Amino acid sequence: QLCSKDPIMVVAYNVDVEKRLQHLFWCDVESRMNYVIFGDVLAFNVNYRKNKYNCHIVVFSGVNHHNNTTMFVIALVTNEIEEIYVWLLEQFLKAMKETHPSSVITDGDLVMRNAIRLCSLGCIIGCVLGIYCIMR
Repeated sequence: QLCSKDPIMVVAYNVDVEKRLQHLFWCDVESRMNYVIFGDVLAFNVNYRKNKYNCHIVVFSGVNHHNNTTMFVIALVTNEIEEIYVWLLEQFLKAMKETHPSSVITDGDLVMRNAIRLCSLGCIIGCVLGIYCIMR
């Protein structure tokens, strides 16, 4: 229904054998346009506190020309495993027409770093205060 109102919106999800939502990815047209303009640096962050539905919130964001946070993608995941992060990054690249960021900033979580490497988004170039920069 969301995509019928906004045909350029990207929504992807997976369910388990009991038809329960496992992960959900969505990105609207404004977010996609912002990524074209401000997507040279991508912050890949996960809210580590689960909500009442036992889901983690994953945010792909950047910074615009006013130094404000710009969200490109929001996702919900039930598990923080490499397979799900790889799926999210693959969905991200599809939504952004395979346009890779110049660099990716993350908190340094090993599973997240492995997923970034598997999706060929880059390699780790350094760590400052627990934040890893990954550049192409």
